[in-house]
Amino acid sequence: MPRVARDPVEDSPADTAAHRRVLVVDDDARTRDAVARLLTEEGYDASVAADGEEACGMLASLHPDLVLTDLEMPRLDGRGLLLRMKTLFPQTPVIVLSARGVGDGARSVEGMGAAAYFAKPIQIDLLLERIHSLIGS
Repeated sequence: MPRVARDPVEDSPADTAAHRRVLVVDDDARTRDAVARLLTEEGYDASVAADGEEACGMLASLHPDLVLTDLEMPRLDGRGLLLRMKTLFPQTPVIVLSARGVGDGARSVEGMGAAAYFAKPIQIDLLLERIHSLIGS
């Protein structure tokens, strides 16, 4: 069924964002839940997964518009998830978060196709700005 174009004048930013699905993947429950709560407050439909394996199990049914993933996780880490995303869902942007800071890690994942890399602690305003630029607000 084709999507009907919406009138941007009639829709508030939160109404538009509510139709955007974001999958938040992080093995730290506090970080995962805080980011998901923030995205929900911004009007996005946020789902969570504890690691890359759990996220992969959700992708086919969830069809996220964007994946936000931690870099270091058990089972399947952020790099592994990014590689699977680029194979299975190449048009879905992936933002990588890491406590390692910027530098080689950022260049590594951006070279693998990540849409962005953010060091923890995350600068929320910059993260939201990047998400908005990738999938709308």
